[in-house]
Amino acid sequence: MRALASLLLALLVASWSGGATAQDRCPVLSLDGPAESQLFAGHIAGFADPDWMVEATDAVGSASDSFVLLDSHIPDFGYTRSKIWLRTCLRNDTADVSDWRLYVHENFLQVFEVYLDRGDGMPEALVQLGLESVFADRALPDPELIAPFTLAPGQSATLLIGYWSGGSSQIDFSIETKSSYEAAAARKTARNFLFYGMMILLIAVALIALAVFRRPVFLAYAAYATAALLFVMHGDGVGFQLLWPGWPAFNNMATIPLGSGLIVCGAAYARVFLRTPERHPWIDRFLLGLILLTLTLDAVLFFIDPQTLKRLLVGLSLFSFLSFFFSGLVSYLAGHREVRFYLLAWSGVVLSAGLMSLRHLFGLEIPQDTVHDSMRAVMVFDAMMMGLAIADRYNQLRRSRQDALHASLSSARRSLDLNARLAELQARYDLARDMARLRDEQLQNVVHDLRQPIHALRLNVLNLSRDTPQSSDEAARIDRTFGYLEGLVTEQLEAQAPALPEVADAGAVGLQEVLAAVEEMFRPDAEAKGLGLRRVPSRFDAPFPALALTRIVSNLVSNAIKYTETGGILIGTRRAGDTIRVEVHDTGPGLTPESFARAQARAERLGAEATGIEGKGLGLGIAVDLARRHGAGIELSRLRARGTGLALVIPLERAAQPAVAAQSQ
Repeated sequence: MRALASLLLALLVASWSGGATAQDRCPVLSLDGPAESQLFAGHIAGFADPDWMVEATDAVGSASDSFVLLDSHIPDFGYTRSKIWLRTCLRNDTADVSDWRLYVHENFLQVFEVYLDRGDGMPEALVQLGLESVFADRALPDPELIAPFTLAPGQSATLLIGYWSGGSSQIDFSIETKSSYEAAAARKTARNFLFYGMMILLIAVALIALAVFRRPVFLAYAAYATAALLFVMHGDGVGFQLLWPGWPAFNNMATIPLGSGLIVCGAAYARVFLRTPERHPWIDRFLLGLILLTLTLDAVLFFIDPQTLKRLLVGLSLFSFLSFFFSGLVSYLAGHREVRFYLLAWSGVVLSAGLMSLRHLFGLEIPQDTVHDSMRAVMVFDAMMMGLAIADRYNQLRRSRQDALHASLSSARRSLDLNARLAELQARYDLARDMARLRDEQLQNVVHDLRQPIHALRLNVLNLSRDTPQSSDEAARIDRTFGYLEGLVTEQLEAQAPALPEVADAGAVGLQEVLAAVEEMFRPDAEAKGLGLRRVPSRFDAPFPALALTRIVSNLVSNAIKYTETGGILIGTRRAGDTIRVEVHDTGPGLTPESFARAQARAERLGAEATGIEGKGLGLGIAVDLARRHGAGIELSRLRARGTGLALVIPLERAAQPAVAAQSQ
């Protein structure tokens, strides 16, 4: 009797313990209407099946102990190759609703199975989709995953979900009534096709602009907008529904080419719009590197490990969009104001990509609908901003062209004014040249007219000095001839005097400035003969009229160039006692003291027959004469073993020059 009581007590304890454990392991969610995903917190249990050996009957039988209650209402087992099993227990507490929908907010799962266990251990298959399932195999023709089931008021059942995504295992779902599902599907369809219509319109406008303007930026924009449209259509599930319903294998892998296309087209658009090859070469190389990295990852991992590739592309897309944004920021800070709308566009894309990364990479509990809605809104905003960016760019370009046109017109007006002034100056120069030529001709005429009377006068004067004194008539004739010649010369000199240039404050120019000017003036002549002409700069200066100094040094340098065949000429200044010596040295044949003394005579050319150099032999004589008139002298340097060295010796305490000296300049 005692043993029987103990047995009954054990059975009661076991029965109570088992019931409590089952309730704890599968808390029942009461359905009194549609149940949003947040209501499933604490009502979802799951486990991973790495060997893919668990069947639905096992999930409610031998493997039921494998289920572990999850903390989140959004299950997430990471990027895994295991098949995931989820379980939730339901009870219909409505009065009249029997038709229900399991609404999984995903466009596709490579494996998707849903079962309903009503407590008899024989799960009812609601949906069974695998790798080869086409869109028509779905229980309802919805872009997202729907499993319809019936649960009468007051009934309870266990809902089993077995799935594998090929990417992230994070999913969220809700339970809808038939009417709430149809209303949600209608809203979603309207929202999707509003987005698609706007995107298609923007792409069409870009293609029309491409045909009209033939600018590569429109092609890049159309390619980027098309990539964004296809990516969002795939994320919505509409791509599988409308574009490739019979290609489940492509649909399962479409995230890779479409995501990669979005990165590549975005980088291409950034390069073209920002004109990075010409404006920012280092940014251009970076963007090309992003394109190359994306294509390399695709080529290496597409067939080896597509799941890892999908995960990498999520992070790479966020990194790429951030790069596009900061590239635009650099361009804006560089002064290119037309990129302001471009920056706004990419800021929205970065926000949406950030939400996706937080959900898929970091497991943040963000509903899939929130991510998709942000993508739609951002892509429309992005496409509109990109279009405005292009329009703004061409508006800025138009303004730049107008400014350039105004600048060109102003430049043309300035050029016309300068040309007119140049033409006037040329005319005045030609007039001055003609007047000078006429004066030269007049002087030549005077010289010609003077030659014969002076010759005759010379003979008479010689005769007068050798013979007996002449008669008074002959003396008068000689006096008349002198008077004629003196009058003629005086008349011609007075006629030419107004044409002589006035020299204002010639002494105000420093000695070193004069030497620099002479060096500049004779450098072409020296270079034409292959000679070097060099001036040694100095701080020495002397009170000497600039015009006279220019004439003296010019004659010395001119003679040095004329008589030097190889080597060069050196101009320099040094102090010697109470004098400043302006020296000109050459590497020519040289002068002896005797030849230097003879060369000072006017029209004396030493060695003219041997050298064949043309000239009148006036240079050194003029220089010596000018130096003497200004209280200076010219000496032959005795320090040179080869060539000639001549020095203009200027006393530092030189007295003021007479008026005739100034006139002689």
